[in-house]
Amino acid sequence: MKRRVLSYLIAASMFCAIGDLSPISTAANAQVYFYLSGTYAMQFTGNVFLPAPFNNYNGPFSRNGVVFFDGAGNFQANVVANYNGTISRDVFVGTYIFGPQGTFTLTINNLPIPALPPGVPNTFGFDGVLANNGTQAKLTLSSVSVGGQALPNIGSVITGELIKQYH
Repeated sequence: MKRRVLSYLIAASMFCAIGDLSPISTAANAQVYFYLSGTYAMQFTGNVFLPAPFNNYNGPFSRNGVVFFDGAGNFQANVVANYNGTISRDVFVGTYIFGPQGTFTLTINNLPIPALPPGVPNTFGFDGVLANNGTQAKLTLSSVSVGGQALPNIGSVITGELIKQYH
C-alpha cells in the first residue's frame, strides 16, 4: 500500500513539474508572452488637479526613479517626485497583474504624496501595456481611491514609461 501511494505521489509530482516546464511562447499560435522582471528606469509626468483641501500641490508633476519587479507580481520603487515645485523622495511597494495581449495593472496602496496627510489610506491604479519585446512599458493613471472611497473623476492626467535596465 505504501509503495502504491508513493508511486502515485511521484507520478503526480512529475506531472506538475512537467506542467511548469511549458514554454512561455508556443509555436502553434506564434504568440509570445512577456512579463515584468528586473530593474526598470521609470518616468511619469502630467498634471495634478485635486479638490480642496488637497489642492496645494496642483499643477505640473513628474516622478523619476528606479523600480524593481520580482517577476511574481510585486515591485518596489525608489523615486524623486516634483509636485508643482515641491520635491518628494520616496520608496514604495506595489503589486501587478497581467491581462491579455501584454496589458497589465499596477496597484499601489498608501502611495506617499504630499497632498494627503500622513495615515490617510489611498490606492492608485495604473493601466499599462508592454512594448518592444517587454523591454518598455507605457502606463496611465486609471484609478484613485482616498479613505476607501473611489474617486469617479481622478482629476489628474499622469502618464509614464518604464525602460528595462541591463547591468
